[in-house]
Amino acid sequence: MAINKNSNAYIIIYTVVMVVIVGALLAFLATSLKDKQAANVLNEKKVSIMKAFGSAEENFDDVVTMGRIVDGAFVEVNKEDKAAVDAMFADLADLKGLTASENEFPIFKYEKDGVTKYVAPMAGKGLWGDIWGYVSLNVVDQKVQISGIVMDHAGETPGLGAEIATEIWQKKFEGKVLYNAEGEFAVRMQKGGAQNDHQVDAITGGTKTCDGVNAMLANSIGKYKSFLDTLTAAVAEDTTSEEQAQEPVAEDVNVEPTKVEEE
Repeated sequence: MAINKNSNAYIIIYTVVMVVIVGALLAFLATSLKDKQAANVLNEKKVSIMKAFGSAEENFDDVVTMGRIVDGAFVEVNKEDKAAVDAMFADLADLKGLTASENEFPIFKYEKDGVTKYVAPMAGKGLWGDIWGYVSLNVVDQKVQISGIVMDHAGETPGLGAEIATEIWQKKFEGKVLYNAEGEFAVRMQKGGAQNDHQVDAITGGTKTCDGVNAMLANSIGKYKSFLDTLTAAVAEDTTSEEQAQEPVAEDVNVEPTKVEEE
């Protein structure tokens, strides 16, 4: 019996069979590629962290120490402890968790040529959706400065808010001092142009995204303030010790008493 390919029954059966076959194929591919997809996501995070450090050419696993800030102190995470490492990167994938966390904040440490930098993750909201990134911090002249930053977004407007993900705008943050003389967090994207060493030019037409970046910086870095305070205090102490060590020490001079001739 010939099959009527123009009948409704044939069309329905053909559609159902194709949907089942294609769905099964996609499910198989998704399952078989799951590990590779997870590895790619993990590698992307590591590359972003190294870019924030300014050392994208180096291998994350070779040069970075992983840790958490617990009650204001750096606690190293053993790289051999897979569960602890997985938990670290799971935190980085949880934007809401990063925003709401109150303790045990993930942080990454990098040392080279006598300079120590720390990268902290950030998460916030832009105009149309999530924004996130990594900021590299180090102490210069007893001040905490931004040494590098990487930002990305879920759906900011191309040519406007989406510019936060471009290198030209991210470089504007380098060297900016986190806190003003009163100890208040002062780094922000400023409409009308930067006027001091805390401010960065805002993106014309991207006001809401810039506001989101400002809030993200203040909220995310604010979680690390007690730890950053200990860093500046340690640098101040080292500087004082070096200055004292360089001060000349007065030598005891034995002076012979002057003999007075009797008349």
